[in-house]
Amino acid sequence: MIRLGISGAAGRMGGAIIESAARSPEKYRVSLLLEANGSGNVGSSIRGLNITDDLKAGLDDIDVLIDFTSPSATLAHLKIMADSKKAVVIGTTGFDANEIFEIEQAAKKIPVSFSSNYSVGINVLWKLLKDAVKALKADYDIDIVEEHHRMKKDAPSGTALTTAEIILREKGLDPASNMVFGREGKKLERDRDEIGIFAVRVGGIVGEHKVIFGSMGDKLEISHTAFSREPLAMGALKAAEFIWSKPPKIYTMTEILGLE
Repeated sequence: MIRLGISGAAGRMGGAIIESAARSPEKYRVSLLLEANGSGNVGSSIRGLNITDDLKAGLDDIDVLIDFTSPSATLAHLKIMADSKKAVVIGTTGFDANEIFEIEQAAKKIPVSFSSNYSVGINVLWKLLKDAVKALKADYDIDIVEEHHRMKKDAPSGTALTTAEIILREKGLDPASNMVFGREGKKLERDRDEIGIFAVRVGGIVGEHKVIFGSMGDKLEISHTAFSREPLAMGALKAAEFIWSKPPKIYTMTEILGLE
């Protein structure tokens, strides 16, 4: 049985992970619930376990920390976990290049699962996209539309960015110079190599990502829709189960799910 710490326990993803773990008590035991210092949720309880803001005090009770919070909070937790030689599943998005470097350095000490999306369906979509790009070659324009709830803090989503990076690398192109974030103005005839990414933020949409391939004669769409956060939670639990006894390095969901 894996003993889990859940960072961001009072949030939407934290709650989904706690409930998903509770459905498999033979595999998982949630033994630490963590929220930010000053959070009004500290001291309250979920399923009989009190929420704390002190990760260090609960280290002896966990094998893996699952963290869906903010880049600054995740990196602070990651340092504590690396010093304690315990594994971390990172579901936080919005890291810059320097912050990703910090994650890579921590992964030299501990096993780290790092993905912009833990849904099995999304990871299968990424695999399908590689096949589509190989088949369609340079004959199709490609754009991405992503939709999320109005409370989401980052745009475009980490999943959309990863999707664009996968496509561009498969085409042998530099992701940094070939992404366009929305379009506005006149005389905007597109370059075939560019990928446009469009972010929609309305209501309570959990998450939808659509990749559109278009030629002058036809259109192909590959999409994924999340109806709840359960697929993300189950993927994060799979990742925790996979990495907790593994040697230090960064583990991707491609590796965890055997999609390589």
